[in-house]
Amino acid sequence: MTDEEIWNIDLIEILKENLTKEFPKILIFKGKVLKDIFLYKNQNSHEHKIQFGFVDQDIVFYENEMDISKFYEVENILIHNNSSRKSKMVIPKLICELKYNGINSHGLITYSDYASDIKSIFPECKYWLAMRYRKSSTENKLNRHGKNFDKIIFFDFGKSEGAYTKGDFRKQLEKQIELKNKFSEFLNEIKETLREKETVFIK
Repeated sequence: MTDEEIWNIDLIEILKENLTKEFPKILIFKGKVLKDIFLYKNQNSHEHKIQFGFVDQDIVFYENEMDISKFYEVENILIHNNSSRKSKMVIPKLICELKYNGINSHGLITYSDYASDIKSIFPECKYWLAMRYRKSSTENKLNRHGKNFDKIIFFDFGKSEGAYTKGDFRKQLEKQIELKNKFSEFLNEIKETLREKETVFIK
């Protein structure tokens, strides 16, 4: 696995530990979320189908699922890239895209578009970008190309000094006060996002 993939696993474990008590109904996983719905045309038969397209997301916070098992039985509906959950579709509350050593302009534009697409289907969902190291990703570039992210955070400047091994982030949180403070702010923002709002505002 890559450094980013191992960090992803570690981060989900730490988040579960910190959120389960206050949010027992919230589930956290790495997996597929509905990204788009569009008209699919078979190039051979020229028949059309409504295609539901799913895409992998690094961290997904959700409480509810929708049963889509009947969709598979409809002749003119095509479910694309949802093999991992089969008959269920999660209703995301918050999605975090993770990057380990910064992100380039192409990646920013791509995931910012993902954020826009997903939020157009799930209007209550928030979409964040979280980076372990910012590397060369300037604030101007992040703001310009990442305009559809609801929040962007990085935990350190520069880039990693070596290969990441499982448990490194947990150890670093214990030793580095500044990193611990940044992660606490990240965690508090997640909690605030997941809490039920006592307000008349819809959005």
